[in-house]
Amino acid sequence: MKPLLSVLIAIFSISTAFSDPITATIIFENFTEKTTISGVFFIKETNQRLEINSLEKFTITLPRKGKYQFGFYSEDVTASTYYPVRITERKNTVTIRLENNTADPEAVSINRSLSMKDISNFSIEQIEESINNGTINFIVHGLLAINPEAIKVFKEDYGVGFISENCVVDPIAFKTATNTNKKIEAYLTLKFGEEWKNKLPALPFGL
Repeated sequence: MKPLLSVLIAIFSISTAFSDPITATIIFENFTEKTTISGVFFIKETNQRLEINSLEKFTITLPRKGKYQFGFYSEDVTASTYYPVRITERKNTVTIRLENNTADPEAVSINRSLSMKDISNFSIEQIEESINNGTINFIVHGLLAINPEAIKVFKEDYGVGFISENCVVDPIAFKTATNTNKKIEAYLTLKFGEEWKNKLPALPFGL
């Protein structure tokens, strides 16, 4: 029985290692008067960041077909991203819809600062104090369905909750979310090792 099990494991490992990469196409729906754009396209699972300076469609190579989370942010416009639940050979188009900024940037900054705390300059003691007070949270973006019970269990174990923001990521929110999540990640890893990541109810932004 053991030799058969070893063979099956070997076959699975080989098939996984040689999974064919898949190509996705990114297109823009431009509802603004702009003829050029400057921004960053990102893929959470592969941690890729691509500088974009054109409205021309482009392609990216992904490790294999499956679920991915894509996003795009720009200081010039409001961007929304639409894509299939699973990227496959047939369903492989990511659409970035661009619309004019209608909100006052200063007002956006104020609203973001009220809901998201940038803790990039916090000391270990300050993070521990925030955890003890129940005032520190991972930040997630997009329409993610997070199980409230899973969040409750995670917070009971590690003292960190979750804030869910919308899928439109402006530069200020992007920086704040990334700084906050990476600082919390570093603290939890220092205290608990890597094992706590297996209990995450959702993938925090920037991790």
